[in-house]
Amino acid sequence: MTLRRKLSSLVLAVACAVPLTAFSATEAQAGTMGTLGFGPTKCSYLTNGDLCATGISGSPDGYDAAYAKYSGSTVTVRFRLMCINGFQKDDNGAFSISAGQRKSFVFSVGDQGSCRVRMKDVNSGAYYYSPYVVIP
Repeated sequence: MTLRRKLSSLVLAVACAVPLTAFSATEAQAGTMGTLGFGPTKCSYLTNGDLCATGISGSPDGYDAAYAKYSGSTVTVRFRLMCINGFQKDDNGAFSISAGQRKSFVFSVGDQGSCRVRMKDVNSGAYYYSPYVVIP
């Protein structure tokens, strides 16, 4: 693993955690906010960026999908969560991403066991997959 990839994995793992802690809690949820936990972030290193997945425990339970694009032209993509138990869920719609951007989506679906993220390039029809992750 190159130094750039080690650093990008570390930065991406930290970046994935920051937006997730920004959820506002109602009084009923306030007690669960302290139990928020993140499993290891696992990434597939693509030619133009990193596609990563992280399991999240606490509130919300689920999985974080993230793509950090380092180079290349703007692409339009979709995320899909795919789990070994057969569960699948799509994100809220296609989005564009350019070099220098990072975009993520949280699948608040509870603990579905071992899951990975599939990213589809809408224009070319190509599919890319993250490694499997679990909720800690």
